[in-house]
Amino acid sequence: MNNGRPDLNLLVVFDAIARTRSVTTAAEALSLSQPAVSHALNRLRDQLRDPLFLRSKNGFQPTPRAVAMIGRVREILAGVNSVLSVENFDPSRDARHFQIGASDYAMMTVVVDLMRDLRRQAPHCTIETRHVDAGPLLQMEAGDLDFAFVGIKAPDMPFRSLRLFDERFVGLMCGHHPLARKAARGKLTISDYLEYPHVTVSYRTPQQSPIDARLSEMKLRRNVVMVTPNFAAGIAALRGTDFIVSLPSQILPVFNCNDLVVFDLPVKVPDYPYFMIWHRRADHDPALTWLRGRIAELSIRARTGPLRKMPERRIDQKR
Repeated sequence: MNNGRPDLNLLVVFDAIARTRSVTTAAEALSLSQPAVSHALNRLRDQLRDPLFLRSKNGFQPTPRAVAMIGRVREILAGVNSVLSVENFDPSRDARHFQIGASDYAMMTVVVDLMRDLRRQAPHCTIETRHVDAGPLLQMEAGDLDFAFVGIKAPDMPFRSLRLFDERFVGLMCGHHPLARKAARGKLTISDYLEYPHVTVSYRTPQQSPIDARLSEMKLRRNVVMVTPNFAAGIAALRGTDFIVSLPSQILPVFNCNDLVVFDLPVKVPDYPYFMIWHRRADHDPALTWLRGRIAELSIRARTGPLRKMPERRIDQKR
């Protein structure tokens, strides 16, 4: 930064302003006076010869130089905290606020079980979930997320990943659907599947769904009459209609599907892996290491117990 000794306190102030977009709020978070934070920011501005943050109606906005610094600064501070940490995380006593990138799917398949577990194991900890519209890798690089759940290819360094489970798509229809009995017996054909209207769930990504991609290879397509951003609406739309919805199997235990028929798709769609991903700077954070371990254990336990068999049992109950 200059010819003198670097002052890590300036990076702490920079990080606080980057997070809060406010000198006043940053001062409160750091238990410092506002003039002290302003003075530290001005020192850093002089050393870097860049304004770093500019006033706007939405608070202080980072300059391009500041944006490029945010992830690196947080990695430096995380490393310092790791070096200076002398105690392990005690989940029964310690308080920690975790920020997780989680879709509608992740909330139902992973986060709900995690919250029940945290209530017992770490009662003073809290979780904030955020959609990953901007891309989980960018958000973790910037330090805005501790980790995220994604159904994509595992990322390369500087990111880490843990494969939690493999997922598959299944079909769902009303118990009074004209094809209900045929679907329950596993006799549904591709022609049957495409004859009736479909409801689809938007995953907020530009990629075509694996089902539509496979159908496109076969020069076929579904008649989609409704697109919804969440699974609950898609399932609710089935009752009393001749709609069909195709969705990931792991969400079914969350819903009351006793009046619905779950069936294997008549089109072959490969299973896909579901990952927990994080930035390498979180590798040695005791609290995050503990939490990742709990998620891995809960994921294994949930998918080797009776809930995994629920969709198949419901099919058997149909005549």
